[in-house]
Amino acid sequence: MFIGLDFGTTNSALALAGATGPSRLVPLLHNGVEHSTFRSILYFDADERDKRGKPLSYAGPAAIDAYLEPGAEGRLIQSIKSYLANPDFTSTSIYNSRYTLENLIGLLVSRLLEATPDAGDLMERLKSMPIVVGRPARFVRNSLGQAQEGQDDFAVSRLLASLEGAGLADVHFEFEPVAAAYAYEAGLNQDELVLIGDFGGGTSDFCLLHVGPGMRAVKNRAETIIGVSGVGIAGDAFDARIVENVIAPRLGRGSSYKSTGGKVLPMPAWLYDSLKRWHQLSFINTQKTRRMLEEILPVSDAPAEIEALTHLIEENKGFEMYRAVEAAKVALSGSTKAHLSFMAAPIAIEADIERGDFDRWVAPELAEIGGCVDRLLEDSGTSADKIDRVFLTGGTSFIPAVRALFAERFGREKLAGGGELTSVATGLALSARQRFAA
Repeated sequence: MFIGLDFGTTNSALALAGATGPSRLVPLLHNGVEHSTFRSILYFDADERDKRGKPLSYAGPAAIDAYLEPGAEGRLIQSIKSYLANPDFTSTSIYNSRYTLENLIGLLVSRLLEATPDAGDLMERLKSMPIVVGRPARFVRNSLGQAQEGQDDFAVSRLLASLEGAGLADVHFEFEPVAAAYAYEAGLNQDELVLIGDFGGGTSDFCLLHVGPGMRAVKNRAETIIGVSGVGIAGDAFDARIVENVIAPRLGRGSSYKSTGGKVLPMPAWLYDSLKRWHQLSFINTQKTRRMLEEILPVSDAPAEIEALTHLIEENKGFEMYRAVEAAKVALSGSTKAHLSFMAAPIAIEADIERGDFDRWVAPELAEIGGCVDRLLEDSGTSADKIDRVFLTGGTSFIPAVRALFAERFGREKLAGGGELTSVATGLALSARQRFAA
């Protein structure tokens, strides 16, 4: 048995491969129902405690259920993978208990493993057997998606410590786009030079490599890789543009208030920057922020909007906002217009979004992604006409403007896709077999 783990910003998945044949996803159980992916989310109850006296915690679909329970009070933690390269994030206090980033990721991975049908047997095996875990081509830490020196090694070391804390004793890493290449290669009967584009929640990663029957016997697949690159722009960044242009103006962005000295001041920009990174909302829900908004409300020129913003932060409604934004984004992939509805009184946001407007909002992100691909081709000395196929995976690959970016460079006839949410996991299991089969 060979195991691959895709720990993603938004979703995670586990896959197994036997000695021969295709790999398969491990079903993940929740309330007796099998799921192919596990939401990368944690929820901590404000009142209940576990045996160690720490806040009772939930992960994946159980976290969402607990969070959405009527009258529930707690803290939702999302997109924690995106903090791995950030040295400023060391730990956070959750209801008087301190958790390091490694603690949070380790807890999430442990709960994923516990959701497998034969959890006890699997976790016992993982104390000694190797597992291949995906990692981005480039870890990034700043909001512009730019790489910084030394952050890759730093992020990988933190991820390794997190996984070891979850009981994984023999961890090996594989670039996520390379894993997607393994999944794509499984269906080939001829060799190809392929560009893999893997679009996650936090990063867009690219790999140019040779795949096919003639490559499967190559033990060290690094020999088949022409180049790897990535940029910290993907699904979350596209969501942020909808938040910036649709949600934020309806929550007081652009409004002003009077200071105690009578001076008119704009609403603090950092609040709306945090809003765009919706998973940060739980971290700004502090007494200082709440007091500031309480003081601004009576002297604001947009009190209804500020009241709605306060409710969003205090009641930790980031997940509901995210679901509304994501639903609109997904709808725009199949239609030229989408309706966004975010109703959580006193929040009442209804808006129509045209695909043309969305394409214009995300133009800077598209330019960054296109530039990353162009640099990869230039650095590897490969022209677009030499590439046989472009395999796009990940949820963001459904966005028409993203696909158009690749069609313009390589031709629409070269574009391929499949297993958009699970190809990395199944490819990681195949990578494990390639590495460790006798």
